[in-house]
Amino acid sequence: MKLLPFNFELIDENKYFISNLAGFSHVLNQMDLSNIIDFGKSNNDNLNNILRNKLFITNDDIQLSEMMIASGLGKKLMSEMTFSPIFMIVPTLRCDHTCKYCQVSRASISAQHYDLDEKNIPKIISLIKRISKKNYKLEIQGGEPLIRFDLIKKIYNEAVFQLGQENIEFVITSSLSLLTDEMIEWSEEKPVIYSVSLDGNEYVHNKNRILPTKNSFQIITENIKKLQHRLGRDRVSTVTTVTKELLHNPQSLIDAHFELDVFDLFIRPISPYGFAEKKESYTISEYINFYEKLLDIIFEENKKGFPFVEHSGAIHIKRLYNPGFCGYADLKSPSGIVFNSLLFNYDGKVYGSDELRMLQQVYSDIDFSLGDFDSLSFNKNTIYNNLLSNSFNMLHVGCETCAFQPYCGVDPCQNISLFGEPVGNKSLSRFCLYHKGMFKLLVKKIDEDNAGATLLKSWIYA
Repeated sequence: MKLLPFNFELIDENKYFISNLAGFSHVLNQMDLSNIIDFGKSNNDNLNNILRNKLFITNDDIQLSEMMIASGLGKKLMSEMTFSPIFMIVPTLRCDHTCKYCQVSRASISAQHYDLDEKNIPKIISLIKRISKKNYKLEIQGGEPLIRFDLIKKIYNEAVFQLGQENIEFVITSSLSLLTDEMIEWSEEKPVIYSVSLDGNEYVHNKNRILPTKNSFQIITENIKKLQHRLGRDRVSTVTTVTKELLHNPQSLIDAHFELDVFDLFIRPISPYGFAEKKESYTISEYINFYEKLLDIIFEENKKGFPFVEHSGAIHIKRLYNPGFCGYADLKSPSGIVFNSLLFNYDGKVYGSDELRMLQQVYSDIDFSLGDFDSLSFNKNTIYNNLLSNSFNMLHVGCETCAFQPYCGVDPCQNISLFGEPVGNKSLSRFCLYHKGMFKLLVKKIDEDNAGATLLKSWIYA
């Protein structure tokens, strides 16, 4: 037996996660790890067969096995670089909320010159048709886009005209504070989905998602119920940003969703952009502790017959156990900038991601755009060449020896925000701490022989 290159990571007292560049992985104990490092094999013939099939050890010529690893890596990179973006469109930067952790430099609801010129809508849809292929995912962002629902309708009508209704998925991201019966009626017979922020129970939600003179939580929950009744439960989804107030009470988040008969969650830590950069108030270690408690609650709810799914965890699990899954921009190397996202801003500029739009607000003297609606170019701005060429994590110090490198991604925008350059210091990176913490926790939970592990494995198909 001969040993092939791999990395390893301690995930529990006596459990190690190993992986190689082809994306194969396995969990084994310390004795087996020591044996394969020292002798090229373990004392367990069944384990040796598994490790051989996964290209950790080989009976054959080592050069042939390394060529097979390289082939697997090549297929993975080709898949990662497939151009299949979400097209985000910002009809207005104005917003009626003043959220503590807002990632965008929002504008006042009464401000002027922060709305998309409707004459540009045909240009946007024409660009989308020219540079991509069906099916098209269009996501309406803000500000609060419902402020300009007239523009949303025009965007939808133009998309149907140029792209075909059967070829589009249309997502409106909103706080729902301005939702009306007329808007719901317009949405009924269309492929429209509403994505809504729900940050916990009434106290937690209102403390962070501030709606002056009004109760944001009461409005959002009432309008979620209206959407569920009129459109169906699969037409409204929630997103949760975990704040300090929620950290110590994960049960409240489950309770808030349970009251709405919503069993699909998508949660995330605060991102260091925009106003959120100065509002950071907890560590990633605290977040992972919170998430582990949340998983334990979900396991108990599942035993009672309530099938909660947490989709950020499901995405990490899919990356670990489904090598072909690469639909989530944050877990891509090279970065998902451009490949997974394009944003058409209200001011006529096009950005390779929502985060680059945020950086533009901070570094106003630097042009982070790909041009405007009339002069979009993928190679004109040298910043993008730099960001993408520096986003292969297998070449990054700190990533090249990490066992989770084949499944993790790169966020050059967050690195610029925190370190002033696109690679960053992995030992201080919140991005690295978060994703590595998630991978370690989920691998540990899945390796346990219980109902919770079975549930997590089922999330591969969520």
